[in-house]
This record gives sequence, C-alpha cells and structure tokens, in this order.
Amino acid sequence: MRLWSALAALAALAHGWVPAFAATPWTIEPEHSRLGFAATWEGTPFDGVFQRFRGAIDFDRADLAGSRFDVQVDLASADTRSADRDEALAGAEWLFTRRYPEATYVTSAFRDLGGGRFEAQGALTLKGIARPVVLPFTWTEAGDAATLKGETRLVRTDFNVGEGEWKAGDVIGLEVRVVVDLRLRRASGPKR
Repeated sequence: MRLWSALAALAALAHGWVPAFAATPWTIEPEHSRLGFAATWEGTPFDGVFQRFRGAIDFDRADLAGSRFDVQVDLASADTRSADRDEALAGAEWLFTRRYPEATYVTSAFRDLGGGRFEAQGALTLKGIARPVVLPFTWTEAGDAATLKGETRLVRTDFNVGEGEWKAGDVIGLEVRVVVDLRLRRASGPKR
C-alpha cells in the first residue's frame, strides 16, 4: 500500500499538481532590488553591493512551514565603487571568487515576530564554509507585489574571508553588515 501511495504522489507531481500547503512563489525583480554589505577600513565605513544574485523565494505568512528562501549570489559581482578594492576582494585571501564563485543562503525555518516582522533561520555557505545565519526581515505585501527588507551581521573570519595579514580586525573590521532589500512579484502559474 505504501508503494502505491508513493507512486500516486510521484504521478501527481509529474503532472504539475502540488500540495495545497506549498507557500506562494515570488520572483525577484533585480532592477528594483539590492543586496548590499557594509564594513570598515581603518575605522572608516565603506559599503558595496552584489550586482548579480538570484533565488527561489516561496513565502506565505500563513504557511511559514511551507516557506523557503534559496538564494545564490555571484561573488565576482561585488562592487564597492573602488576598482582596486574590488580586485582585492575577489582574491584568494578574501572571497576567492575563482574557486568559490557563489555564496548561497538556504532557509530551514521561519518565525513570526508579529507586526509584519519575521526571522529566517538558514545556512550561509561562503568559501565552502556553511554557518547558521539568522535574518530578521519585514514582509510587506500588496496584491501581486511584495517587499522583503532585512539586515544581519556576520563575522567575516567565520568564513575565512580576510586571511593571512588581514585576519586581525585592526585594518579591516571583522563585522560585516548584510542588507537585503528585495522587490518581488507573485510568480504566475501553479505554486511550486
């Protein structure tokens, strides 16, 4: 009997049927979205953005168990408005983009904090190192459009970002602030 149930479920998925508990799929509008970061150089703040990123965003405040974020970031697209700094950032001591071209963030759970505020719990993988990262965010929805805004802080050396002489935080600070500001559009077609 278990075999027949499994076969029926596979057949249903093959024909595009998805259980009703799947959260709403959203499409990122990259031209209106921003994935930024901020740090300090000799005590002076600087910031940057990743110009290329993509992801599957399935989110429904009424179905947090069925929600998920699965985001991929093109690390070579980092732009700090300084060609020298961007070149150094791509190097082996920093992001090592030749060996690790992407960072990923994949959620495992969500919490409703009330008032349109939520918390995503997930794993960030950077330079081949996966660490748990909590992302507090707000979710605003209006018809087929939504906005996701969040911010979290990382310690760069947890991911071996800034090795060798850069490992100490005396020149470049250890803390990196990550800022997420996504504009989303409800995906057409059936839920995933």
